Amino acid sequence: MAQQVEDKDFLIIECTRDELSAATQSPCICDYCAKPSETGYYIAVLNSWYCPKCYKRWRKSAKPYESDKPIERRNFQYYGTLLGVL
Repeated sequence: MAQQVEDKDFLIIECTRDELSAATQSPCICDYCAKPSETGYYIAVLNSWYCPKCYKRWRKSAKPYESDKPIERRNFQYYGTLLGVL
């Protein structure tokens, strides 16, 4: 079941490929490496879905910017509603 990831800097939703596909009609391949994955992470600030490997790589170097917060919140609200997280 889709759920929000505890993260102090970013709004993230962990979900399965099937959940995201049903909600968005997307093929649900990683937006970074373009490979399919059974589970992944919707990263609201990027408006992207990453496989676990790419998500971990991104998270190590990602830095939050205050100017991105309004867009991040808007994206999270939209996809969180679609995925039943909100």
